[in-house]
Amino acid sequence: PSGAVPMKPWARWTVGAGSALVVVGIVVVGSHGSGITPATVANVAPATLSASTTTADQTTVVFAMGKFNEPANTFYELFTHKDGDTAWKLATPPGVADNGGLVVGSAAAGSLAAGFLPSADLTFSVLAHSVDGGAHWNPGDIPGTLAAVPDALATGVDGRVAAVLAGPTQAVIESDPVTKRWQRVVLPKQLDRVTPRCGVSAITAVAVTSANAPVVGAGCAHSSAVGLFVSGGGWHFVGPAFGGQNPSSTSVIRLEAGPTGITGLAKGDVDGAVELMGLWGDTGATGGFGFTGSPALVLSSGWSLLSSGIGGGGGRGVTVLVGSGASRRVETTDGPGQPWVQLASVPDGTTAVATIGNETEAFVPSGTSLTVWSTTSGATSWTRVGRQSVPLQYGSSG
Repeated sequence: PSGAVPMKPWARWTVGAGSALVVVGIVVVGSHGSGITPATVANVAPATLSASTTTADQTTVVFAMGKFNEPANTFYELFTHKDGDTAWKLATPPGVADNGGLVVGSAAAGSLAAGFLPSADLTFSVLAHSVDGGAHWNPGDIPGTLAAVPDALATGVDGRVAAVLAGPTQAVIESDPVTKRWQRVVLPKQLDRVTPRCGVSAITAVAVTSANAPVVGAGCAHSSAVGLFVSGGGWHFVGPAFGGQNPSSTSVIRLEAGPTGITGLAKGDVDGAVELMGLWGDTGATGGFGFTGSPALVLSSGWSLLSSGIGGGGGRGVTVLVGSGASRRVETTDGPGQPWVQLASVPDGTTAVATIGNETEAFVPSGTSLTVWSTTSGATSWTRVGRQSVPLQYGSSG
């Protein structure tokens, strides 16, 4: 692409104060031969990718900043908050245009994988890896284009990375932690044969358990069951029934693995309205799964999911930001069997949320300025806990 910045595959990206500028350019790296055909997608804006993940030692959050009415000047940014930090740190991998979107896979001990979605002259996905929570990044490769979903990437405790590729040749692929070679894990048609009653419409999320086993989330086009699949002597359907008003179709929105199991979020469609349900799956010593869901959170007509946070509270919480027009509200559930609780009226302009322990934080970007607010369950207001300027390079993606 015109103006591309060449970078050697072994180059090291360092993110320092004020240095994480989003600039035009791509990392040119070779793909390992694996027989995987790269997927291609049109250069269109992705679905909302605002999302956060909290692990035992770190929280990551991704959301857009800049001039939202100008796609070339809208940039997706990654912020991290390690245990003990007093403020959020900008950790966006530098050197790649991220106007098309950014997805992040988190694991314990600071291991992160970040993937850039296509935009303008960037017609494929670029990958970056960090072993220190986003302070430094190393470029990687991926044989295809990532799906535009928050959990299109997952990182295992042994360093393996699983990814959801976009259509038309959608698949879940996985890189070997030693050889770094990519191999295909599963295709939608294989999952559809496991349970034809689901009618797998797309693969929508992937996670890697503490035992390094893949868990896949999917859309079910004609079922009220949740499309969850695990691998073990073949693929198995383990999705629970949706706990609401018998939706006509469902989709897994989030899927994150922790030391005690899986936490996720599903959406159901009911006569034009939306229901949301938290998901939890415990892994046994033999790798068996048993998934349960929260009570359904019913959204009135016109309301939709804008952002989500996984892993708050005791590590199994689910937090959502929903909206209709300019109206916003935040709801959270702490774990299996727990009801949804609406928090205090959210600050104007909130576009993302994250929960760390018993505190939920709201992110309000305005141009290059970011304001962070905090509240707890039962509080009647939000307290401003941070404000910072983010160095965006307007015009760099022209």
